[in-house]
Amino acid sequence: MRLSEEYCLSEYQELGSLNGNEKVHIVRNRINGLICVRKHLTPELLDIYTFLKNHPNPYIPKIYECICEGHELIVIEEYFTGKNLEEVLREREFSFGEAGRILVDLCRGLRPLHEAEPPIICRDLKTENVILTNEGDVKLIDFDIARIYQPGKVKDTVMMGTEGYAAPEQFGFGQTDARTDIYGMGVLLNYLLTHTFPSEKMAVGRMEPIIRKCIKLNPEDRYQSVDELENELQNELKDVLGENSENGRKTQIPVQTENEPFYKIPGFRSRKFWKMCVAVIGYVLITTICFSMEIMDANGQLLPLSRLMFERFMVWLSQILWVFFVCDYRGIRQKIPVVNHKMRIVRLMGYIVAEFIFLFGAAVICVFVETFLS
Repeated sequence: MRLSEEYCLSEYQELGSLNGNEKVHIVRNRINGLICVRKHLTPELLDIYTFLKNHPNPYIPKIYECICEGHELIVIEEYFTGKNLEEVLREREFSFGEAGRILVDLCRGLRPLHEAEPPIICRDLKTENVILTNEGDVKLIDFDIARIYQPGKVKDTVMMGTEGYAAPEQFGFGQTDARTDIYGMGVLLNYLLTHTFPSEKMAVGRMEPIIRKCIKLNPEDRYQSVDELENELQNELKDVLGENSENGRKTQIPVQTENEPFYKIPGFRSRKFWKMCVAVIGYVLITTICFSMEIMDANGQLLPLSRLMFERFMVWLSQILWVFFVCDYRGIRQKIPVVNHKMRIVRLMGYIVAEFIFLFGAAVICVFVETFLS
């Protein structure tokens, strides 16, 4: 190790191991106070981490130092607060839109690696290796079994991968390439939607065809690049992603916490000012229309005030519930296959049927209450 490299490492003060892992430590830069992560890795990863350092990627932690010391590689990288996707899944489910947006961000994060010369293959896409930061950003954090693609090679020298997520070629059935990561993303997408692997339970709805193509046994039958996969995902998510789906802009995933219940209400989940304004206008408009309705009885007479207000309230409630359903509040829409269908006309018909169901439910409750009180 050169004197300059030794000096760089001396700038970082040890603060303790991260999650009890003796090969991963939290450190602080003595000069600027920046909190970082120090990893002790195998030197075979030097070229990969050097590439990550020289090609900053908003979906991957920044690499500040990458130094070989004896028989190990020492990497100093960005530290951020958040939870991995497995931890988030223990607390709540991901909606169709959230899961899709995470995959879009992973496609964008992997693109520079797959387009490198030669390409870099992650080979370990799983919930534990994807962080959702407190700001709602997606970060891919682990490249410890990544490899550089070698043209003309029949299969990998070392077979590595996580059971359930790993593609067949990771177990000696061919050399891993970009399509290996696409397989892993298909498994990951299914896991986010069902909390199980595709071999146990396949997700239903609009994402099912995408997942099935990602996890084809033959790499030739999968999406051939992350660009193809991202385009397919955006076609299904364009009504959810909005302006963030264009020009490669980074997509933020709403962070749901128990301390911010209003945040979960449609229109407020992204915390975008213009969306909150539209939501407020929409809720006020629904309320004004519903509570100004004049409802007549069978004889054409206006209902008594108490009964009139109750029926107005039930109509209002049915419309609020319909809005929550259409906006996939807490993932309720993804549980209904017809409104997750690939064809837009089928989804539209599903929304119309849902509107009639909510109105019919409100009418039934009003009739029941009237009968009970009579």
